[in-house]
Amino acid sequence: MGTSIDVTLHERGADAARVDLLHRQFRQELRHVDAVDVVPSSGQLPGPVEPGARGLDPETMNALAVAVIGSGGLAGLISSLRAWLGRASEETRSVRLEISGDVIELSGASSVEQEDLLRIFLARHGAPPP
Repeated sequence: MGTSIDVTLHERGADAARVDLLHRQFRQELRHVDAVDVVPSSGQLPGPVEPGARGLDPETMNALAVAVIGSGGLAGLISSLRAWLGRASEETRSVRLEISGDVIELSGASSVEQEDLLRIFLARHGAPPP
């Protein structure tokens, strides 16, 4: 397949450090999903990194680029995102997905609504339904 999806996670009330932690934890979760490769989104980098720089501040690393490289990758990614959304306790979580400039944000929708929205969104990009 070979689809690249930018994934941005958000939690209402979260500061930059919390958002950074959420992305790091989700990236670790995706390491256990077959047929996906995850890197910080290059679209989020502020430009060339200065020689000797030790890292980037959390605000610049607020998205992940997920390359879906196999038939089960998309289903694994969507399953992981649903689980992440479902783990929200008091705070409202949202997920923003972007494929080639086309964006969908899932927040506060029921699982049935999420599935319908994702199916329509992915179909626009020739991706099979999860």
